[in-house]
Formats: sequence, structure tokens, C-alpha cells
Amino acid sequence: MDKLERLTKTDLNDFYQLYLYAFTNPDSAERRAFFDHRYQHSEKYGIKYDGRLGSGMLSIPFQVNFHGVKYKMNGIGDVMSYPEYGGHGAITKLMHQAFQDMLADKVALSYLAPFSYKFYRRFGYEEVFDQTIYRVKNTDLPRIRVDSQAGSMERLSLKDAIPYIKELYNNNPDSHNAGLVRADWWWDYLVLKHPHWQVGVYFDDLHSAAGYVIYEGIDTTFYIQEIMYTNWESYQYLARFICQHESMYFNFEYVSGDPVGRPDILQEPDTLNVEIKPYMMARIINLATFVQDYPFLGKVKSIRLAVTDQMIPENNGIWRLMVNSNGTSFEKISDNETNMADIRLSIQELTKAFLGYRSLGHLNRVGAIRGSYAAITGLDNVLRKESPMLWDYF
Repeated sequence: MDKLERLTKTDLNDFYQLYLYAFTNPDSAERRAFFDHRYQHSEKYGIKYDGRLGSGMLSIPFQVNFHGVKYKMNGIGDVMSYPEYGGHGAITKLMHQAFQDMLADKVALSYLAPFSYKFYRRFGYEEVFDQTIYRVKNTDLPRIRVDSQAGSMERLSLKDAIPYIKELYNNNPDSHNAGLVRADWWWDYLVLKHPHWQVGVYFDDLHSAAGYVIYEGIDTTFYIQEIMYTNWESYQYLARFICQHESMYFNFEYVSGDPVGRPDILQEPDTLNVEIKPYMMARIINLATFVQDYPFLGKVKSIRLAVTDQMIPENNGIWRLMVNSNGTSFEKISDNETNMADIRLSIQELTKAFLGYRSLGHLNRVGAIRGSYAAITGLDNVLRKESPMLWDYF
């Protein structure tokens, strides 16, 4: 007999053994340390079969920054089953329960890293985050000359760098396009999971941190994990610091959370290999909470949205949106999504449009949504258009 439960610290070892088996991960003290830390800060779900844990999932509470609005977001991870318990709807049961708990807690969004985009689209998730991968040979790196000798670079371990760089990350505009607001526990988790990461920090003349690059050298490749800078000086110093490793590594690779390829950073752009790759998925959980707090760019007189959500029925129906000088009004006026509406769309397409991944106009042209030209254009004009960026993995 199967039973869905909220797991506790007494289930930690069983959950860890399931994790090792399901993802064919080798056990190690290092792995156990970061796993335990993540488990401790997560909502844990499991299905036990005659008292034995057979399926499990983590729902990790985070905050994200969306153009200044701090939304609750739960990251889904470690979705797994032993093979003998697979194919019996366990994941659907776990997702249903997690969604209901998030809904009650007014969690606006959920992200996950999919093993299959098609599989997780069944649960209302949609591709929203892409990455840009840059690869260049050391012989094609530019010679960087800084305009003025102001400040200095220092190499630090990630643990030692955190006091200097965490506010740089939180204040950087590139982390405000639906990126994580990194809590202290998450920085500690990154240290446990990536003990070999190093950080080059640029300090200005007042010894204030103004930029950083997180990197790791493996064999003949210099891997850049993250770059954040605040001005032209910090950009120059970080670029020069990276290029000064040219005699140590043959290849340089940077996986960026910014999905817009920028080969023009080099004098010879064709020497840079640029690849855009699908990354993580997202979905709106509590539609009312998400839209009510959304940072609209202008006024909306009145638009009726017919929303369908196969997994969270509370989001289904006709919603009336109005935005004016008094704020945002977003209310459900009918539980029947087939009633009169100006725009008809699924929760997935709504997520893509409101997070800035695709415009409503584009979605209408490819047949993903339906509605009047005036309503689609009017709403499009007040939605955020900057590409969503995510710099973390869970």
C-alpha cells in the first residue's frame, strides 16, 4: 500500500540512498555534505510503499527578483523513484501535493531543471530560461589593456569571496530578470557543492568590490561560471584577468545566464563559438498573487483573460485585469474559461509572456493563444520584454 508523506529529518538517509540510486551518483563525503544542506532547507515529499520510501521530491523555497518585485518561488528538484515503483503516477501525486501546498502559501512561481521538457509540460511548466555558451581558443583571446591603473584584482576561494560579492550579485541588473535572490544558506550550499570554484574579485581604489568572476580550471579548459561587473573599469580588469590565463589553458568556456549571444565582444567575432541552449523551465503557481504584484509598465483599461491550467484548477477561469493609478486589480469573474474573453491562453503561454520570454504578439502569430488584436497589443505594451535570466541550478 502506498502513502504520500511530508518527509522529515528521520527520512534523510533513505532519501539520500534513493537519490544515489536514481541518479547513479557515487557516494562521497563531499556529496553527502551538500545534499544534507539542501535537504535541510527544502520541503520534502515522498511516497512510501509498505513503509519503504520508493519515490521522492524536493520543493525548495526561494525568492526571485523580477524587476524589483520579490516573488516567492519554489524550485523543484530530486524528482525520483526506484524503478520498481516507476510508471504508477507517483510523480503526478507528488506534484499535485506540492502545488497545493505552494498555492496555499501564496508561492507565485516554480522553476525546475527538466530531464525531459515534454514530460514536465504535462505539469504546466514551460521553457523560459535559455543559456548562451561561449567557447574560444586561447590563441584567439584579445590583448586587454586597461585604460587606467585604478584598483586591483584578488584571487579568493568562493567561501572567502562571498562577503565581497554577494551584494554585487544581488544589486546587479542581470540578476533582476527572474533570477534568484541568493540567501546566505544558498551561498553556503554553493561552497559545499563546488569546493574547487575560485573567484577573481576586482577592488577599486577604496577597496570596495566592484566586479567578480567565478571560475574553475579543469584539464586544458578554463570554465567561467559567472561574471558580474558594475562599470567599465571593472569590466576591463575582469576581462584582462581572464585573458591572462591564456598560457595555462588551451580552451575557454563561459556558460552565461544571459540568453542573448554577444559575439561582438571580440575584434574577430567569427573566432568565437556561440551556442544558445534551452535551460530551465518555469510555471506560475498562484496566478492571483503573481499578477497582483506584477510590475506593469503602464495602464490597462480592462482586459478579460481566459486561463486554462490542467494541474491547478484554482487558476482556471475568466480573469479581469485593470491597471491604473490606484494599482492593479486582478479578479476572477467566472470559473468557466469558455465564457467571453479578450485573450485565451494556457498557464504556460501566460508564464512565457509575463516573464518576458515570448511576446503575446508572437504567441498569437504561431497559434499558441487567441484573442483580439487590440487586447493582445494593449497587454503586450505593458509587459516586461527583457529576457529572463537564471544563474543558478537546483
